[in-house]
Amino acid sequence: MPLVSVIIPCYNDGHYLDDSIGSALGQTFKDIEILVVNDGSTDAATIQKLNSLNHPLITVLHKENGHLSSARNYGIHRAKGLFIVTLDADDKFENSFIEKGVMVLEKESIVGAVTCYLKSFGGRKFRWKPLGGDVKNFLYRQESCASAMFRKECWEKAGGYDEQMKSGYEDWEFWIRLTAAGWQVRVIKEYLLNYRVTEKSMLLTQSEPKRAEIVNYIMEKHKELYWQQLKEAVIDRKIIDLRNPESTTVLLKNLYWRITRK
Repeated sequence: MPLVSVIIPCYNDGHYLDDSIGSALGQTFKDIEILVVNDGSTDAATIQKLNSLNHPLITVLHKENGHLSSARNYGIHRAKGLFIVTLDADDKFENSFIEKGVMVLEKESIVGAVTCYLKSFGGRKFRWKPLGGDVKNFLYRQESCASAMFRKECWEKAGGYDEQMKSGYEDWEFWIRLTAAGWQVRVIKEYLLNYRVTEKSMLLTQSEPKRAEIVNYIMEKHKELYWQQLKEAVIDRKIIDLRNPESTTVLLKNLYWRITRK
C-alpha cells in the first residue's frame, strides 16, 4: 500500500490539534505519517502543545511564519508519501476518507486529487457538495475542499501552492494549475470533511472580504488560460456555469470584459 502523508499546518491553533490529529490517527487506512507544521506560532499554549506531541507517526516541523501556502509547501516538500492529504489544524476527516481516497487514486490514473462533501460545525452550520472535475469547472468556481488528497507528483509538477497568496483561496488557484496540467479532481459523494467555523476562520475574516482582489489576482495570473477557455466555450456553445446555465451569457460578457479591459 502507498504511504500517505498528512500535512497539518498550525498557527496558534494548538487547542484544536487533538481533533485534527485524532481524525488522522483514527483513519481506517493505517499506512500514514503526520507532519504538523508549526508556522511560527506565538501562542504559548500552542507551542506547549506542539512540544508535547509524542507519537511514532507524528513529526513536528518548525518554521518562521509564512502563512498557509508556505506551511503546506514546507510540509509537503519533506513528506515521504506518494499521496498527500492536507488538513487544517481546526478541521477533521471522517475515518474512511483516506482509505476511499487512496482507492480512487490507485484506480484512476487521470485523477490527480480527491475531495469529498463538506459539513461545517462551530460558529456557522452549512453543507457543501463540490463538483470536482476538470479545469473548466475550476476556472469559474472553487470545486474542491481545501483539505483534500492529491498525488505528490501533482504538487511537484504544478509548482506547489502560491506563497504570495496569503488571504485565502490559495487552494482554488492550486486546483486550477493541477487541472490545467491535465488531471481531474474526483469527489467522494459523502460528507467526510468536518469544517470548523470560528470567529477567526480565514474564510470569514480574509477570503470573503477580499474576494474581488483575490479573484482578480487569479484571473490575471492565468489570463491566457481564461482567454483560451472562453474562446472554446463561445465557439462550442458550452455552458460554463454548471449550476446556473441561464447566467452563462452574463458570465461570458463579464469575463470577456475583465480579460480585455487592458
